[in-house]
Amino acid sequence: MKNTFLIIAFLYSLVMNAQDASFTASVSMDSVLLGNYIEVSFTLKNGKETQFDAPQFEGFQIVGGPNQSSSFQMVNGNVNQEVIYSYYLEPLEIGTYFIPPATVEMEDGFLETTPLEINVYPNPDGIKQSPQQPQNNFHFFDFPRTKPSTPNPPTTPQKPKKKRKIYKM
Repeated sequence: MKNTFLIIAFLYSLVMNAQDASFTASVSMDSVLLGNYIEVSFTLKNGKETQFDAPQFEGFQIVGGPNQSSSFQMVNGNVNQEVIYSYYLEPLEIGTYFIPPATVEMEDGFLETTPLEINVYPNPDGIKQSPQQPQNNFHFFDFPRTKPSTPNPPTTPQKPKKKRKIYKM
């Protein structure tokens, strides 16, 4: 009986601490030079999706993706879930482009992102850019990396060389 009560209390705390689902779109850079690429990410927080529908990326070539990452965190009964779909896109021409909304189907309905605007500028000097990486990445073993020191090879005591005696005849 005591165990049943604990299980019910735990499940109740999960339901009470559940947060509303959100679905957002983000871009690594809203302006890019022609010949470079950007990263577009679609993030679903605290929702259980059944189907993800990516938008048509007109005016772009997909050079990477779709990539999917997910995380689950439970701290003191608070549950946070996150699923990220990301694409690497290279613009085909100069101009202003709009990335249409992505949609995700969930058990209780649909969510949709807002459209994104991307400006593509000429690149006469051939400058290469790379998408900005998020700075909030957590690495479990994130301590300063040092060059591994190579131990000195073991030395064996060397015998002193004997002098040779030379006799003339």
